[in-house]
Amino acid sequence: MRLPAALAAALVAVAACARDGKSGGDSASTATATPTPVARADSASAPSTTSAGAPTAATCVSEGKWEACSVEKRLTDAGFVPIRKGEAPTGVFDVPGTTYTLGAAELNVYLFPSAKEREAAIGAIDTVTVVRGAGASPWSSAPTLITSNNLVAVLLSDNGRLIERVQNAITAGLPSAAR
Repeated sequence: MRLPAALAAALVAVAACARDGKSGGDSASTATATPTPVARADSASAPSTTSAGAPTAATCVSEGKWEACSVEKRLTDAGFVPIRKGEAPTGVFDVPGTTYTLGAAELNVYLFPSAKEREAAIGAIDTVTVVRGAGASPWSSAPTLITSNNLVAVLLSDNGRLIERVQNAITAGLPSAAR
């Protein structure tokens, strides 16, 4: 009974070594079995654009103001696996947004051309319910409003620890170029 188990283990080891040999010796690229759904903005192997057309490493300038690639990088660096779902709800902000899932939570990110335009947009909404005027709420649960420079994020989660982690990731400072 032990011989078949030993043979199976040996076959797995040989297959792993054969796969590592094909990757050019980069064991880090084969160590994880699950790919990250959103390409990291600082990854040398990242494509020039993401599926939504947002710029990535080759064209993403991560200095000073938020871009989709810098939001994705910050969330990934904070230990999240952001999965882009599509467009965020409309009607609250005048700019289009992107919805990400972060585990069981949903993060809606709206990027404004400038911090001044973001401030004007925030001035026109109820910051507790994240609704413009007396309009209907587009949110499926209680929203948490997060702002930083030209970014507005609306997090939908009832997990206090997750809310704090996302807030810390986004408000920890503006994006900066990797040096």
